[in-house]
Amino acid sequence: MSRSLTLAAIGASIIVIASIVVSAWPGGTGLRPPGSPSPDATTAAAFTGVYRIGALGDADPGGGRDTVLTRSVSRALTDHGSGAGGGNGGVATPPLGVSDLTAHKESTEPANGRLIARWLEMEPGLTGVVGGDPALRLPESGLTSFRLPVVRACRHDGAGLGPEPRYADTNELRPSASTADMGVVMARHLAAAPGVRKVYVRGDTAAEPTRALVDRLRADGVEVRADDGGPLADGIGRFRPDAVFLEGGARNMAEWLEEVEDSGFAGVKAMWDPTAPTCTGRNAADDADLSVPDGWLTVRGHYDVRLDPEADRRAAVRRALGDDLATRPYAVETYDAARAMLSAWDTVSAEDRNSNEPDLARAALAEALPTVPVRGTLGGWWTQLSEAEAHPVVWLDRREGGRWRQEAEKHR
Repeated sequence: MSRSLTLAAIGASIIVIASIVVSAWPGGTGLRPPGSPSPDATTAAAFTGVYRIGALGDADPGGGRDTVLTRSVSRALTDHGSGAGGGNGGVATPPLGVSDLTAHKESTEPANGRLIARWLEMEPGLTGVVGGDPALRLPESGLTSFRLPVVRACRHDGAGLGPEPRYADTNELRPSASTADMGVVMARHLAAAPGVRKVYVRGDTAAEPTRALVDRLRADGVEVRADDGGPLADGIGRFRPDAVFLEGGARNMAEWLEEVEDSGFAGVKAMWDPTAPTCTGRNAADDADLSVPDGWLTVRGHYDVRLDPEADRRAAVRRALGDDLATRPYAVETYDAARAMLSAWDTVSAEDRNSNEPDLARAALAEALPTVPVRGTLGGWWTQLSEAEAHPVVWLDRREGGRWRQEAEKHR
C-alpha cells in the first residue's frame, strides 16, 4: 500500500509539472520564456504570408485623408525592393507591401488599448508602422501588448523637456524634431548672437517651444522677460532687450509683428510660425495672409527642398521622391523613416520571415530597428536610427526680400 501511494504521488507530480510546462509555452495561459510573444499578441486572422508596413497618416483639415505619407512609404518600398538608393532588394521574398492605416486609427477604448489589435485583425502580417499623426497615442508595449515597431516621421510635441520613454519600453522611435527641440535650437541661436544678453518673449510660456526656449536661454545665462499681454512696445521699452521672440496664433502674430516693427526695435527678431505644418497633411491654422517683414528669424522642423542651398541634396531628394512629393512638408522624412524600417527588415532572418507566426518577424524587426544604419536621403549623418532620435535636424530661416531663406542647419 505504501508503494502504491508513493507511485500515485509521483504520478500526480508529473501531471502538475506537465501542465505548468504546457501553460508556459507560447500560446499557453501561464508564464512564458523571456522574449516569446505574449498570449494576446496572437493574430485573430490566419496569416496569409504577405507582410506589410503600415502607413499612418493624419486627417487633412481640408477634408479627406492625407495621402502624402502613404505615397512616400510606397515610394520607399519600391526603391528599396528594386535596389535603388542603397536598398539591397532583400524584401522580395516573402512579399512585402504597404497598408494605409489612416482610416483605421480611431478607437473608443481608453488609450487606444485595442487599436493595434484591430490593425492586426485586418492585416495579420503587419510588421511595423511609419506614423504620421503626431497626436495619436499608441499603447505602450509590455507583457500584455503587441510588439509592433513604430517610426514617427513627423514632429512629436513634448520631447526634450523631461525623460523620454526608451524604445525598449515603447517600440516607438521618433527621429524628427519636436516643438521643444525647435525651441531649444532657437534659444541656442539667440544666445550665441553677438551682444544678446536680454530676450523679451511674448506668448504662451506654457507652450512647448516657448517653454523650452525660455528654459534654455536662462540655462545659458541670458536674462528673459516673458509677457502674455499688454502693448508690446511698452514691454520692449521697459525691458530694453537685445532680442525679441514671439509665439502665438496667426491673428495675434500679425498684430505683434506690426507692433514690433512700429516700435523701431532694431535688435534680433525671431518668431514661431503658427502656420508651419506638423505633418504631411495641411496645417489647419495655415493662413496665407500672414505677412512676415524682412529680417525676422523662424525655426523649421522639416526639410524644404526649395530652401536648401545644397544643390546635390536638392537633386537627390527630387530623384528619390519626384517633383510633386519633394516639395511636400515631411515627405522626405517619411521616405527616410520607411527606408530605415526596410533596412531593418533586411536583417530579419529567413526563418523568422517564413514562419507562420508573424509575431516572430515583428519582434525581430523591433529589435533591429534602433541600431540599423540610416541610409536615407537626409539621414547620412547617423550610423544608426537611435542616434537620429537623440539629435534630430532643425533648420533656421530668415525673411529676406519677402521670402524665406535657409540660414542654418543645426542638430538638437
